[in-house]
Amino acid sequence: MTSLSKFSFMAILLSLGVLQGCSETDQQTTEEKPLRPVRTLVVGAVENANWREFPGTVDAAQKAELGFRVSGKLHSLNANEGQIVKEGEVLAKLDDTDFLIQLKSRQADYQQAHDDFLRGKSLIGKGVISQSDFSKLQAQDIAAQAALESAQRNLEYTELKAPFSGRIAKRYVENYEEVSAMQSIYALQDISSLLVKVDIPEGLMITAQEGTEPEVQALFSGIPGESFPLKLKEVSSRADEATRLFNVTFSMPANPKYNILPGMTVTVRGRPPQATGQDGAIFVPPHVVQEDGDGRYVWTVSHENDSTGVVSRRAVSTGAIQNNGIQILSGLEEGDEVVAAGMSKMHSGLQVRLTTEGSK
Repeated sequence: MTSLSKFSFMAILLSLGVLQGCSETDQQTTEEKPLRPVRTLVVGAVENANWREFPGTVDAAQKAELGFRVSGKLHSLNANEGQIVKEGEVLAKLDDTDFLIQLKSRQADYQQAHDDFLRGKSLIGKGVISQSDFSKLQAQDIAAQAALESAQRNLEYTELKAPFSGRIAKRYVENYEEVSAMQSIYALQDISSLLVKVDIPEGLMITAQEGTEPEVQALFSGIPGESFPLKLKEVSSRADEATRLFNVTFSMPANPKYNILPGMTVTVRGRPPQATGQDGAIFVPPHVVQEDGDGRYVWTVSHENDSTGVVSRRAVSTGAIQNNGIQILSGLEEGDEVVAAGMSKMHSGLQVRLTTEGSK
C-alpha cells in the first residue's frame, strides 16, 4: 500500500472516531437535561376549622353585695360561706332593742297627734277653732304617721334577707361587730346559671356581623376532653381604654356534674357561624387553583420516586375563600399531592423534580 493510501485510510478512521464521540456526547447531554422543579403540598382535611381561643373568667348570672339599710350591732349571723340559701331567708340580724324603743315612741307620738286631729275635726265644724289651727293639727297627724311608718321599716331593716336564692360566696364581718348602713355583710351569688366573660381584640370585632351568633364553647383545664356550649348574651361596643379590648359576655347553664364556680378561669373557644360544619373540609391556597375555558383545575402529582413525579390536570369545584384558603368541594381527596409553585407552562404528563411544602 502506498504512503498516500495509508494516510487517507488513517484520516477516515479518525473522522469516524470523532463523529462517534460527538454522537455519544450529544446523547449524554440529552439524557442529563434537568427536570423542572416544582413545590408541592399534600392535601389534608381541615380539623377544627377557624377556631380561635381566648382566656376568660366565670361569673355568676346574678350577684349582690348584701348589707343592712340601718346601722347597729350584729346580733346573729345565720349563713356561712358556701352555704346555699333561699329567697327571703334571714341571713343576719341586728340588735333591735333601740329600734323597738324608737317604734314605741313614734307610736305614742302618732296616737297623740291623731287624737288631736280628730278632736280638731269635730271642733272646726262648730267654729270653735280656726281653719289655720285645724290645718296645723292635720299636718302634725300626717308627720307623726310618717315617722311611725319609718320606725316600723327601720325595725324591719334589722333583718337581712336573701333577695334571691343562691350561694353565699363571702362573709365580710364577724358576729357582734358594729356595722354601718350599706356596709357589705355577705356576697350572694346565683349560680343556677353562669356567665363567661372574655376580652376580644378589635381585629376580630371588626369582622363580626350583627345578627349572627358564633359557635362558642367553654373549656376547663380541670375537665379534659369536655366542652360546654355558650350562648351570646351581650357585647360591649366600647373598647377598654387601657387594653383596647372589647368585653363579650356569654351565658352557660350550670352543670350538676361539676362544681364550676364564679372566678374560675376558662378557655373560650369559638368560630364564626359560616365555619360551622367545615370540620373535614378540604382547603388549598387560592393560587393553587387555575382556571381556563374548561373550568377550574389543579395540577396533581404522581410519584415516580422520592424526588421525581409526573403531573396531571384534575378538574375541581370550589367553594368560598376563607381564612385557611379556598374550599374544594369536589375533585380532591385527603392525601392528594398538588403543585403549589412552578405551574407555568405545565401540561399533563410532564416529568418534574419535587420539593414538598407540607400538608394543608
